[in-house]
Amino acid sequence: MKQFLIYVVSNHIFSVINSFNNGIGIVKHNIYTPLKASYKEENDVPFFMSIFNSPVRDKGSKTVTTRVPLGNLFDSREYVFNCVRNMRSYEWKLKEVDGLLDDLIDSSMGKFYSNKDYELNQIILVPAEWDQERYGLGCRYDVVDGQQRLVTLCLIFAALRECFRGEKDMEDTVTELSNMLNPPKTRKDDILRIELRESDDAVLNNILKGELDDEKSVKEMNIANRRIFENYKHVLSILKPLSEEERVKFLDYILIHVHMLVCVPESPMIARNIVMSQGKGMDIEPIDEFKGLVCFRYTEEEIKGYEIFDEWDNLASKTDLENDTVGRDIVSNACLLRASAALRSKIRKNDQTQVLELWLRQDIIQKKYDGKQFFLQNVKKSSLALANFRFGYYIFLLDIDRSNLVKTISMRLNFLRQLVSTVSQTKDIEMILLELILRAENNDISLEKLDHYLHQAEYLSLWIIFFKPTSAQRLGRCFALLDSIFTSNIFEVISLEEKSSLKDEIISFQYGLTSSGKYIATGILERLNSYLLVKNNKELPQSSKLNVEQILPLQAKAWEDEWNESEKDAWVNRLANLALLSNKPTLKQSRMPFAGKKTRYQQEIWPLSHDLANMNVWNSNSAAERYGVVINLIQTIWHL
Repeated sequence: MKQFLIYVVSNHIFSVINSFNNGIGIVKHNIYTPLKASYKEENDVPFFMSIFNSPVRDKGSKTVTTRVPLGNLFDSREYVFNCVRNMRSYEWKLKEVDGLLDDLIDSSMGKFYSNKDYELNQIILVPAEWDQERYGLGCRYDVVDGQQRLVTLCLIFAALRECFRGEKDMEDTVTELSNMLNPPKTRKDDILRIELRESDDAVLNNILKGELDDEKSVKEMNIANRRIFENYKHVLSILKPLSEEERVKFLDYILIHVHMLVCVPESPMIARNIVMSQGKGMDIEPIDEFKGLVCFRYTEEEIKGYEIFDEWDNLASKTDLENDTVGRDIVSNACLLRASAALRSKIRKNDQTQVLELWLRQDIIQKKYDGKQFFLQNVKKSSLALANFRFGYYIFLLDIDRSNLVKTISMRLNFLRQLVSTVSQTKDIEMILLELILRAENNDISLEKLDHYLHQAEYLSLWIIFFKPTSAQRLGRCFALLDSIFTSNIFEVISLEEKSSLKDEIISFQYGLTSSGKYIATGILERLNSYLLVKNNKELPQSSKLNVEQILPLQAKAWEDEWNESEKDAWVNRLANLALLSNKPTLKQSRMPFAGKKTRYQQEIWPLSHDLANMNVWNSNSAAERYGVVINLIQTIWHL
């Protein structure tokens, strides 16, 4: 059974290897040639993959696959998309949208990528009915696979249209984008580029037409409409800060250099079979292909390859840190983080297998070992280190005297772990943390230097959160900090001027307005409270799911005796009005007046929350007093 699994996976691996060697311009390096008689000399392909070296054509198939630039896909009425019959609703969240948008923006600016063109995954379409009398020449297609990407691309084009609207000399560009989303045809009925099922289409329909009503309550929307609304607003917030020149460059890049493989089978049944055969049903991901490369293509002896295969499967089984198992997702994340750090490159989703192999090749050539040593030294160690970090176990600190320096390192790690796990923009910081943790576990870095670099990582995460840099700017700072770690240089990741501005941003930010703001507040308040605990020689509490609560609740009846409307608006979402809690309060508890909350605050281990119980009332004077305490702590901890 295992041989059969490897044989099937190898088909996917082979196609990736060939495209990697031939399409990206990497020089082939023949590292090992075991079982040479069974190899294809020209490709150095192992015996069990060699039968795939010659393409096999299905003479009976009428399926047509075309590589189409997005400029053609969104031009005229040749491609009009219908998702009414698609079984899935729109499901992408901010994480997926950020992944696509960051890739496209960075690629358009030429940052960190050597290959100019960007290939989006294949979409699968089935021809649908089209009324030429009503709509003129064109084609409508049912979308079998690709709904998430197509809808998100429409949101990006709509956001660009709104960014250009009203800007001088950009009327033609606004018209161009409008026509991409609502392709015109003289004397024919209007039609939109894409249509969802009726219950999911309301918000997207208005966005494509440029008629979105911002006043409509998000709570009244179903999940699909809410995601479309929130993703559209998020894309707008990313594109608006770009200059007009950058947005034009971004648009031109998308239209000319971004391509999709458009597959049009002759029937819906064949379309569904293609979707299943491409791995959607088999659950084959880049990490599985990478496993095949490490175990068999880059391992000197076949028997060692099977040993690593078993060890890899054990490592990737259900998380149980006591038995050194972490789950497939953490293995995948650890490998991608290490590859990105080693190559100083952002890894686009479509390039994951190729870049992982480049990292593998580079490491094996430099260190002169094979896949087994690579697995033990990189994959296994990195996966275990990442799992321990994500669960809050800093094993390299366990046997060290619990000095204040060790406690400070723990505080910094807890703070950064809270941010990278809840605030998507800070995710790149994790590759820096993994590098530092691995060095600490190998005793390759002193505690003093580790503390310095973690302090810089704190600065970097706060800079990312409050300055909202582009993905390329974020990565530039991350790679600069990594360079300083690799060369053991002392490095300041943000300037004195940026530190001064950062303090103002931390203090004035409206944390209570959004869920992401509350996550940020949770991390900051945990950091401030932990500092006070260490200062008073108290132990840091074990990792737990923390929450923040507005001390002054939003309901008027809870504050009308102590606050007026303007005071409430000034304080309700600020950091001084948020209390860190060890347990999530019930809705009833969170709506209580201050007097009713004091009992819970008194039981808190967190000093800033506990001290609230000493206040008789919570009013603007109390908030101002706590505001001063918070400012002093921020200045003391981060030297801002």
